Amino acid sequence: MANDSQSYTDSKGRTRWRRNDEVATIVKQLGEYLIIGGYPEDHAKRYGQLAHTISRMPDLIDILAKNNELNSIPGVGGIITGYIDEIVRTGTTEKFNDDQYGKPPPLSVLELTAVDKLGAKTARTLYQDHSIDSLRSLCAALRDGRLKGIKGIGPKMMKTISDLCG
Repeated sequence: MANDSQSYTDSKGRTRWRRNDEVATIVKQLGEYLIIGGYPEDHAKRYGQLAHTISRMPDLIDILAKNNELNSIPGVGGIITGYIDEIVRTGTTEKFNDDQYGKPPPLSVLELTAVDKLGAKTARTLYQDHSIDSLRSLCAALRDGRLKGIKGIGPKMMKTISDLCG
């Protein structure tokens, strides 16, 4: 059973679990990764919704996994149950290596969605259309002037990237 240091109270007075937040972050990244890799958005965006649900669950996800109750989480069933179980057990999932829609992008593409207000669709454009697959290549593209005119990269985003790249 989890000890009290693993739980905290959010701004609305709800008990939350750091472990659930960790798992939710990986699930959210999986959804972003799938969008960047070319998965249909309607399929991939449900991972973000699921991550939100997991992060706000009153029950510790490890207990649900141990008791084979992951299907009790709204939005979890079938194949997704296996992905969530794998994430709980190992911290990752083989879904990151899925080649159903072509060669999977490198995991470094998730560095793009870590940029404030740079979403998965813009990251997909940067990766698929401009071969930008990491923060390092994003900074190089900024220095080379290759970001100008790219949809989703306006003046505010250019400033954000510039501040990040130094």
